[in-house]
Amino acid sequence: MDKQELKKSNGNVFFEAEREADNSYISANWIGVQSLESIVMGGNLLLAMLRKQPCAAIVNNNHELVGPWEIGVNYMVYKWAPEAKVLGVKYFAHILSYGIFGRNSFSMFEPLVKSFFDVEVFETEENAKEWARSKSGSYQT
Repeated sequence: MDKQELKKSNGNVFFEAEREADNSYISANWIGVQSLESIVMGGNLLLAMLRKQPCAAIVNNNHELVGPWEIGVNYMVYKWAPEAKVLGVKYFAHILSYGIFGRNSFSMFEPLVKSFFDVEVFETEENAKEWARSKSGSYQT
């Protein structure tokens, strides 16, 4: 499946999502500064992809994220996560932001989202994808 992108009004990409060829996971990549609106838009794109074809794992990459995102924690935990779980997500691989603000936001999110998914934290994209692949394998419906 082709990579899907969401762009701000100025044309800059703020979110990318791509399904692994064997459907073992969907990669999500957050880019730049995020607002509640951009977080909801990215989350909704992931849910739309899951509705089209369920998948067992999300690889959530914050390497290109800039700044905090705690403004979106409530949406991600109380709206997005329950829907994603119903749509088949069991595993959530999170690649930490390089910046302290993104890491602090994740520290608010992680304890709350663990009631929905098996969550693992990674420093590298390669390790996160390997874990997601090993946990979910090829997911068929």
